Amino acid sequence: MLRFALILFALFALPLKAANVTNLYEAQVVLPDTDKESEQKAREQALEQVLIKVSGQSAIIQNEVIRKAVENNTPYVSQFGYGNHQGQQTLELTFDRRQIRNLLTQANATLWDAQRPSVLVWVVEEANRDRSIIWDQSGNVIQPQLKQAADMRGVPVMMPIGDFEDITAINIPDLWGGFVQPIADASMRYQPDAVLVARVRQQQGETVQLAWHLFTDKPENLVSSQVAPDEGRTSGSSELAVTEMMNQVADLLAAKYAVQLGGASDGKFAIRVDNIQTTEDFFILERLLTDMTSVATVNASKVHGNKVVFDVNLLSSEAAFKRELSRDNRLVPLDRMKKVAMVTPETETLLTEEKIFPVAEPETLPQNPQAIDVTATVDPSQSRSNQYYWNPNRIEL
Repeated sequence: MLRFALILFALFALPLKAANVTNLYEAQVVLPDTDKESEQKAREQALEQVLIKVSGQSAIIQNEVIRKAVENNTPYVSQFGYGNHQGQQTLELTFDRRQIRNLLTQANATLWDAQRPSVLVWVVEEANRDRSIIWDQSGNVIQPQLKQAADMRGVPVMMPIGDFEDITAINIPDLWGGFVQPIADASMRYQPDAVLVARVRQQQGETVQLAWHLFTDKPENLVSSQVAPDEGRTSGSSELAVTEMMNQVADLLAAKYAVQLGGASDGKFAIRVDNIQTTEDFFILERLLTDMTSVATVNASKVHGNKVVFDVNLLSSEAAFKRELSRDNRLVPLDRMKKVAMVTPETETLLTEEKIFPVAEPETLPQNPQAIDVTATVDPSQSRSNQYYWNPNRIEL
């Protein structure tokens, strides 16, 4: 049976490690003076920081609509106060989520929601012809610089801890040479959504040269991936080079995960989801769809047994919606299910069943669909690519 097949696949499953970023709409800016002009500049700088984090675009301030909003920032501030950072007075602001989203829509910009891919960062430093791996909590100055730069862009990062398992899993030449297999093997235990490998060369004085490769697949997919890693180079002080690297990395990740707002949308769209076993499943799924950045409204239009058809009004394109949907592995495309889980004739029947009936309240969903006389069928325009299997236990297939 299908459920039995899913349990077998669970033995090889890895949990989704996307992280929920909580400070996207908050900013802390150094306040050099208490006069109105200094405070106005600090407020502008704070809004710029938040817009870059939320949109995923480092160059968003070049947008004319955004520039005007930054100058007239009062409508976007929901809370403000004063603090202290390393002995300097700061202005601390929180911005209104709804207002920020409306602004990005007006600017035809992107919105990168709070659920973001986790990035494992391997850093190898070369100084005086000696190379070493920078581990988490190693005391190396690059480690806090990296985490601060990532936090400024809302990118959840982690560094390997450097225990016996790490030391025996990978060596410096593997990282310096960018050898995918050992990098993938050593990264597997952390289960990140992406892997960043950085090589730092100390130069004369306080400058460094930094080269990096970003693998946007999970470690288990790196070797088989047909997509070459993104790469880049930066130089300058270590703080400047690391910040520039994280800006480039954040822009690349946002290009993959952020959703375009404003402009033309694809309007109405429908998906069918199988394996909705309980009322709780129904409401969790409905909330998941409603909270998606690319979605305006969601309505359950038809139900039959454990299958539900949702009519979705999109704020963006169908491609953006599907890309956002693919980030939650509780929803598995039915085409993929047919490839890996078709183990019995009964399974085939379950996966290809097309009958549905007009929607009932979730609390009264029938437990025995065979007892119901059903004549309606799925809208012929609904392709199999728009059909999904609800996988609440997050079993990877």
